[in-house]
Amino acid sequence: MAGDTTLSENYAFAGVYHVFDQHTDNAVPKVQFAHDDRHLLACCSLDGTISVCRLAPGPPAVLRVLRGHDGGVADFAWSLSNDVLVSASLDGTLRLWAPADGRCIRRVPDPDGAALLCCAFQPLNNNLTVVSRPVWGRPCPVSPTP
Repeated sequence: MAGDTTLSENYAFAGVYHVFDQHTDNAVPKVQFAHDDRHLLACCSLDGTISVCRLAPGPPAVLRVLRGHDGGVADFAWSLSNDVLVSASLDGTLRLWAPADGRCIRRVPDPDGAALLCCAFQPLNNNLTVVSRPVWGRPCPVSPTP
C-alpha cells in the first residue's frame, strides 16, 4: 500500500496507447523514459531508428524519428540533462543525437566494424560514453570452464 491506496488502485491503468506503430515490422529492443521527465519517452528499433515520444499533454505522439543508422539500433541512453541521446547499432557505429531537433551530432565507427550492442553515459559526466561489442571466439569471463 502506498499512502491510503491499495496496490490495485495504484495500478489502475486508464488505457493503452500505441505510440510505436512505426516499428511494426521490426523488434523494439528498448523503451526508456527521459531522466526526471515522465512525459518524454524514447524507443529504439531494429529498423535502424529511434523514436522520441511525448506522452502528455493530450494524446501521446511521436515527436520525431531519428534516422541515420544503416543497421538495427540495439541500445540507446539519455544524457543526464536529456539534451543528448547516444545509440549503439548493429552497423558498427555509435551516434550522438540532439533529440530536440533530431540531428545527428556525431558518428563514431567501431575500429573493426563490429556490431555495437549496448551503450551508456557515465552518470556524473555526460562527456564519457561507454559502448560494448561482442568478442567472438573468446570465452565469457564469467562462464564456467569445461
